[in-house]
Amino acid sequence: MTKSLIKSGVLAGLLGAASAFYMPGVKPLTFQEGDEVPMKVNAMTSIHTQLPKDYYRLPFCQPEGGPRMASENLGEFLTGNKVQSSAYTINMMREVYCQILCQIQLTKLEARNLKMHIRYGYHNNWIIDNLPSASVGLSDAGEKQKHYAGGFPIGFVDAASGEKRDAYVYNHVNINVEYHKPATGEEGYRVVGFAVEPMSVQHQFLGGYDWDGTSVEGYTKGLESCRSGVHMDRSQIQANQIVEEGQKVIYTYDVVWRESGVAWSSRWDVYLSEDHMIPAQVHWYSITNSILVVLFLSLLIVSILVRNLRRDIAGYNAVAALTEEEKEEEMDETGWKLVHADVFRPPTTRPMLFCVFVGSGAQLCTSAFFAIALSAVGFLSPARRGSLMIAVLVLYMLCGALAGYVSSRLYKSFRGRAWQMCTLFTATLFPGTVVGVFLFFNIILAFFHSSGSVPFVDVIIVLAMWCCVSIPLVFLGAYFGYKADAISYPTVTSTIARAIPEPTLMLNPYLAMALAGMVPFAAAYVELFFIMTSLWMDQFYYVFGFTLIVYLILLITCAEVTVLLCYYQLCGENHRWWWFSFFTAGSTAFYMFVYSAFWFKSLEASKMMITYMLYFGYMFLISYAMFLVTGMVGAMSCLWFTRKIFGSIKVD
Repeated sequence: MTKSLIKSGVLAGLLGAASAFYMPGVKPLTFQEGDEVPMKVNAMTSIHTQLPKDYYRLPFCQPEGGPRMASENLGEFLTGNKVQSSAYTINMMREVYCQILCQIQLTKLEARNLKMHIRYGYHNNWIIDNLPSASVGLSDAGEKQKHYAGGFPIGFVDAASGEKRDAYVYNHVNINVEYHKPATGEEGYRVVGFAVEPMSVQHQFLGGYDWDGTSVEGYTKGLESCRSGVHMDRSQIQANQIVEEGQKVIYTYDVVWRESGVAWSSRWDVYLSEDHMIPAQVHWYSITNSILVVLFLSLLIVSILVRNLRRDIAGYNAVAALTEEEKEEEMDETGWKLVHADVFRPPTTRPMLFCVFVGSGAQLCTSAFFAIALSAVGFLSPARRGSLMIAVLVLYMLCGALAGYVSSRLYKSFRGRAWQMCTLFTATLFPGTVVGVFLFFNIILAFFHSSGSVPFVDVIIVLAMWCCVSIPLVFLGAYFGYKADAISYPTVTSTIARAIPEPTLMLNPYLAMALAGMVPFAAAYVELFFIMTSLWMDQFYYVFGFTLIVYLILLITCAEVTVLLCYYQLCGENHRWWWFSFFTAGSTAFYMFVYSAFWFKSLEASKMMITYMLYFGYMFLISYAMFLVTGMVGAMSCLWFTRKIFGSIKVD
């Protein structure tokens, strides 16, 4: 995308409650009366296990000829989506009343499997015309309410059954579809709303008819629990359908059509705002909190850093203008000027690793910025499942050239000789860690028969993208980086390193590195809560305008905190600022990981070890990426700062 497009996207994200607008990018489907409206089923999900499961692994009705896979992109596979055809028949504007779908007699294994998934809180995720199903349930006050994310439950556990924990399956659904006539005058109707009201009904045939589940006659028989020409209501239910071995579960459904004034282009609005369940004021509170942190830091830097630097630079330059006799009469120099011959000395510990970390951080920082910006302008809408994942992968690969360029320029300034090894590590260290963890979890998910397990072909595609696109781009960027002139420093580095005096408690670098991350984390933690909820609780997240603002504020805060603490370290004659600056800003990731450990309680996770492994494994990768991004920002800010201040003084 061009810079003007990105700027327009940022502006769009800041305006209109800083929320993204919807750019469908696909042509709307128009149905004539009586046309079939296909309904598809996606993988079942549970926030308690984090293991998506194939819909047809449970004893549900299958379409004639077996389920067929819908066309899916790479992003859908990577995010655990598995969209398939369903047995439900829905026709535009045709009401359906208690239609029998199938009958399944539960075996011991099927009953146990269904019970387990109900107790783990699994939800169905159905789709009509690319709209996910909202869930219609009862509130604590007994009133109907809708939830637009996370699908609807497959059943419920009777709390009154005590330790038995009797499970009941939702074997009847009221499928509520909202339609809208196009304003253009085009003939037909468009689907603009889709909700499912699940119910558990112990069906019995009229006259005691016993159906074998296969004969055509059973589909025409009436049910005692259904009234002709009347849609199913909870008040009609005499008994719920328990899940036990030998039970004959009859699956039925109603289809209810309602006209809506919502236009097709606006049909996703209610999903993204969750019907205004979370008011925009909460996100504005997050932004206000972040801006106040930045303003406080900026004032602190202006009042302390700028004032002190002006005094220091004026004093150092005044002394440099004196004659030799006058200099002898002056007091010995103190402060950060004393380390001018050591301040640009390469790190004594792992200089190559430092360059690799900074290059990887630049790649992640840039790709994250563009991904958020494109989401803010609506190019990566939730309406296109998997689009965000694909965009992140593509942007990350393309930014590989930047990673190679940054790491090579820095490594060249350190006078490193093993440039091939530095470039190779830049191309493989972080993505290699991610791929290793991903493959490990993919094998475990396959063992659990989870739809979250990515097919082998798609794994090969991801590996091919990494090896054939990302790594060559890193080497290409490194080539131009090594060809460019070395980074110039305003002072000459001495042969022998200056001894570092013992720091006071307040200037202890380890203490500063451990505590500094609290400030940037405080600037972003409110919005982080919503991101975590979307990531782990199957909620839609759409306020990427807010995310973009918070992301920029986070980076600015990291830069300000690191520069301020780096200045005090230089005043304490500690010239080893390279790794200090990286860990000072990077410690933000440590606080994010600690926060995620406390937030984990919100999931009410199952006792399955795989749930803990998935959550903390992927949160470790996210924190690792955050460490590289914030650390890079801190290191580059301090590099700019030290070059600026030491270039402002006269050195003998």
